[in-house]
Amino acid sequence: MKEKMLVWVSKFSTNKYVTAIKNGVVAYTPFTIIASVALLITNFPSQGYIDFVTNLLGVSEASVWQNQVNSFMNGTMNLGGIICLLFISYNLAEQFNNPKIKPIYATVISFGVFYFLTPLSTLEDGSAAIALSRLGAGSLIVAIVLGLLVPTLYKILIEKEITIKLPEQVPPEVANSFSSLIPMAIIFIGMFIVKILLEISPFGNIHDLLNVLLGKPLQSLSGSLWGYAFAIFFAMVLWFFGIHGTSIVNGALAPALIMLSDQNRIAFQAGQALPNIITNEFLTYATGTGLYMCIAFLLVGKSRQGKEISKLGFLPAVFGIHEPLVFGYPIMYNIYLGTLYIVLPIVGIVLTYFVTSIGLVARLNGTGVPWTAPPGIYAFLGTGGEISAVIWQLLLGVIYTILSIPLVKKYDNQLLEQEKKQEEQMVEVKEN
Repeated sequence: MKEKMLVWVSKFSTNKYVTAIKNGVVAYTPFTIIASVALLITNFPSQGYIDFVTNLLGVSEASVWQNQVNSFMNGTMNLGGIICLLFISYNLAEQFNNPKIKPIYATVISFGVFYFLTPLSTLEDGSAAIALSRLGAGSLIVAIVLGLLVPTLYKILIEKEITIKLPEQVPPEVANSFSSLIPMAIIFIGMFIVKILLEISPFGNIHDLLNVLLGKPLQSLSGSLWGYAFAIFFAMVLWFFGIHGTSIVNGALAPALIMLSDQNRIAFQAGQALPNIITNEFLTYATGTGLYMCIAFLLVGKSRQGKEISKLGFLPAVFGIHEPLVFGYPIMYNIYLGTLYIVLPIVGIVLTYFVTSIGLVARLNGTGVPWTAPPGIYAFLGTGGEISAVIWQLLLGVIYTILSIPLVKKYDNQLLEQEKKQEEQMVEVKEN
């Protein structure tokens, strides 16, 4: 049973399409970090700071410089859907590992199809424009579907040699462009038919169709406490077996979680109440349990192995890197530490959701925070400087540490017994 599960998980995590989504979403992260810095600068929770910057710049109102800094959003988060589309398309085409399939062509065609299928809005002066909301993370589901579908169609057409063949004397640049002509035309004609069918349907366009059929169910699952908790529980169980569970689960949930984050970010910018408790940043904010198991070891551990691994793994764990602990203690296949690694995140998620839902702790504002940010700093950046979140994340660390001590002691005693036996064996060898 276990072996079958591991085989299935391995196949899922290495699947070309899943990998393309994961790589595409990860590649979007730097853009969210740039935007989050800009958002923190313009919305820092201190009127004294806002007034100081306004006076320093010599402008009449804070909104003058805030609007300028907020324009960073137009090249980052407000293009979240487009950015992910480009990265996903390119990653997938590259993984096809066929020299005839040019990733740049698959990527540009995907972008063209996205733009082609996106409805235009008519402005007051009669001109047409695409709403920014159609280009941001709110359209991530559309970006993923087209980012996977278009390169796949392009691959099929190229491999079936439905192309224009030019003489060998023609320069490669020219030959490549013409070889993509017929596949491109077939894809656009097919998408034109899809566009017409959608316009006469109740949905009207691909964005509304996919957000209703896929986006809302995924957001409901990811945004609900028990659905999210179950997904993280599954991820931690995979970690117990030595598989990077969070990477696999995030590959499935990240699109919906990023959309939830973007809803909070838009509300935060508008000065409105934040709609979601669970966002893409929630897991790092509410967990990080490896660090506190390490602290528990440093506080109560007596075995040489446990203390040395804890000393080596402490600094990486502060910055969210737990692999030295997972494989060093080890946590995987370890009934004591494995139990903590599975149970503690669920405890933290439930507690954090509860204190946030009753208003004791501020909600995450949806801005991208580097996952390597230490506890406290992560909460500060993720909520726009709300002290309640900083205090809670640090307090949660104390709770994790206290809960870790009993099982850490049991494992430490086991290590002590092993070390004692090794010492006795060494003495016997020397005597003989």
